[in-house]
Amino acid sequence: MKHWMSRCAALIGTVLSLSSFAQECQEISLYKNGESGKVEDTANSFPEKPEWIANWGEMDGMIPPYIRFSGMKDRAGDWTGLLSFDALPQKAKGGNLKIKVRSSQKTKVGFWLQGSFGTSTVAYKSLEANKTTAFEIPVANLVGNNGVQIQKIGVGLFGVSAYQYTNLFIDDVSLTCAEKAGTLPDVAEEKPTSQNYVYSEFDSRNTSRAGKFSKGEFPTTSAAYTSEVRLRIADSTSASIVISESEHEQISSFVNETSMTPLRSSKGWYRNMYFLDRNRLKENEIANPKALYYEAGIFTAEEDNRAMPVLIGNVDYAYRVCADTNCITTTFLNSRLLQAGLPSTVAHGSKLRLYYDPYFVSTNRSSLPTLEVFANGTWNTVAPKSELEVEFSGAGVQRLPVKLSEGGLVVEQNLYVEVK
Repeated sequence: MKHWMSRCAALIGTVLSLSSFAQECQEISLYKNGESGKVEDTANSFPEKPEWIANWGEMDGMIPPYIRFSGMKDRAGDWTGLLSFDALPQKAKGGNLKIKVRSSQKTKVGFWLQGSFGTSTVAYKSLEANKTTAFEIPVANLVGNNGVQIQKIGVGLFGVSAYQYTNLFIDDVSLTCAEKAGTLPDVAEEKPTSQNYVYSEFDSRNTSRAGKFSKGEFPTTSAAYTSEVRLRIADSTSASIVISESEHEQISSFVNETSMTPLRSSKGWYRNMYFLDRNRLKENEIANPKALYYEAGIFTAEEDNRAMPVLIGNVDYAYRVCADTNCITTTFLNSRLLQAGLPSTVAHGSKLRLYYDPYFVSTNRSSLPTLEVFANGTWNTVAPKSELEVEFSGAGVQRLPVKLSEGGLVVEQNLYVEVK
């Protein structure tokens, strides 16, 4: 009898525990049967505006209406969108993000979350052409095990081919463990500094890049050499970029400067990359530094100068030197530019978030540099596709030491911003 009562009490306790959990954790539908929503304009790089109540008929278990993204670009690249649903925000701890997707082309799709915590990691999945797939992605894999408030859902296609019209269909989006209001302590919302950021799945040697934060085109720099001069120089060196000795000295002295204005610090990266880009011996030697500089600036402005991608150049080149007293003949010496830069002279607030995105590396080398930033009293390694929050000690012009290393070359450099 005593044993039976103990078992009964244990069973009652278990039922009460499960009942309590069930009250706190429930599946919340974010989109099904055409619930309304929108895409954040500043975070949308799909070629066409989405249809929120599309009807292309029933497709392998995807029943209309559903969301349709579509379009075509003249360059290969990534397409991303940040979705807001009427049922958001929701507080979640554990459970899964459920989402049903279908693409007209074989591709890679990615999903991420955004909220008061910032932006989560991205879960990448492969899609077969014209096949509906239902994914269940553990929320803990994206944001960890702590309870968070989810405000938006990110969706992207990665490595979309040029001149290929692509449809992406989305339906049945839900969170399987959303917690009712009041079950998590409310935290004062801070303005997120990373609300629109998605890292690129990208080979930095690829010089053809669709706009990441702008749909506009940035013209390439005019080449310094005619086609005849290019051929003549190419007969004398294996280098793909050849600059003057004066330009080489300006590059070297800039990296080694121990004091400069924020304006010179920011503009210097682009100037040095301009020297290399204009002296190419053929087209498409490195990614257009002008485009990278202005793309990074667009994102920085949208984030109120509280977050910036780090610009990196890692380029092999040669420079001409005189081989005789009168400089009748010249020879070529090999060198390399390895430098970092920031797209803005100003940082707003005491904290600045830095991103290491392969998209913002212009290089003709096969390996990405290691980036270290001296911040908060110590050297911090920032891996590719990761970020670092820097806290400044005060306002005014602040120095930010960085260190780049790759292929046996190590460069220490000072970046400068004005903190306001």
